[in-house]
Parts: sequence; structure tokens; C-alpha cells
Amino acid sequence: MISWLRRILPGQGGARDLAGSVRRHDPFEPFIVNLYDDRVVVHRPDGQREELAWNALERVVVRVSERAPWAGRAWLILIGAPDSGQGCVVPFDAANHAALLEQLRALPGFNQQKLDKALSDAAAGKSRSDAICWKRGAQAQTGTDADHAGGSDDAGHAA
Repeated sequence: MISWLRRILPGQGGARDLAGSVRRHDPFEPFIVNLYDDRVVVHRPDGQREELAWNALERVVVRVSERAPWAGRAWLILIGAPDSGQGCVVPFDAANHAALLEQLRALPGFNQQKLDKALSDAAAGKSRSDAICWKRGAQAQTGTDADHAGGSDDAGHAA
């Protein structure tokens, strides 16, 4: 029974279709966000799963870039504490993204202005440096660029 489930369920270690060929992920399948009291879980179209405990969340970064794989979308990067090894990358068109944003906006000091500016730039097709919308232990500075994440298009530290 377990082997049958692995064959038909995507993301279960080399999922195969019923004909036995290796299943390729569809780039148009959505990222799916699941929220829990203690954590957020992101299921990616390629079958990978990213998870971040709320108590490990250190920073919320918004990215708008023209470079692959970020191009054409605005992204949230949820960065966990360095010792947690946790993080999530979520495009703004992910399933259940509105609920995630609602949760993040409730964080004390969340900078809605930076998020709005990044989304405006994304809608206009502009690339921009990463902006930190929230950081643990520090109130986000509204209206300044003093706490940008550096503009690098390398988010390997986030996931």
C-alpha cells in the first residue's frame, strides 16, 4: 500500500505516473501554503516541502527581481534563526498566500509600506533590492531603505 501511494502522490521521492515513467513537475502548479499555530509549511510544485516554526522566524524579506528563478513574480522570503536551519520562499501567487500575509502583517513592527512599494515595483516590471519588512527584535523603519537585505539575488540562506 505504501509503495502504491508513493507512485501516485507527487513529491514522494521520485513520484511516477501509472505508466511507470518519472513524473515531471508542472511549472504552472502553485506553491501551497499551510498555516498552523506553531509553524508555516510551504509545498513547492517540484514536491519539496519547506517549513518554518513561528518562534524561529527572524526576518521577512520581499524580493522583486528580473533574474531567474525569481523573474516575473514578487516573493516573500521567511528566514529562520541561523541555528534552526529553517526558512521558506513563497511567491505572491501561492495558494493560501493571503492568509500568510494576514499572519505576517500581525507581527509587531511589520512594515506594510515596504511591502506595498515592492508590490508596486513588481506590477510595473521593475527589479529592486530586497527589502526587510520585519525583523525580530527591531521595529521596522518605515519609509527608509536603511534595512534592505542587500539586493543580492542569492536566497540560498532562506530555504
